[in-house]
Amino acid sequence: MARLNNHPAFPVNAFSGDGKIPSVKPNSGMAIRDWFAGMALQGLLAGIFKDNLSADTAAKRAYEIATAMLVERDTLEK
Repeated sequence: MARLNNHPAFPVNAFSGDGKIPSVKPNSGMAIRDWFAGMALQGLLAGIFKDNLSADTAAKRAYEIATAMLVERDTLEK
């Protein structure tokens, strides 16, 4: 399987801080796969199958959906 493009979901520019706010490294932030999984999990838990999902199953399914989204996105970019 090709390596997935899992860049940060909310990258930030480098910021050196000002004494009150600590420095921030460039491109720090949540990975896009984690963001996709969180969005998928919301849908799973709000959906009609929510009562049939254990927490482990819901989390696993959310990441399966997130990975499929990254694969599809990489396919469309070619």
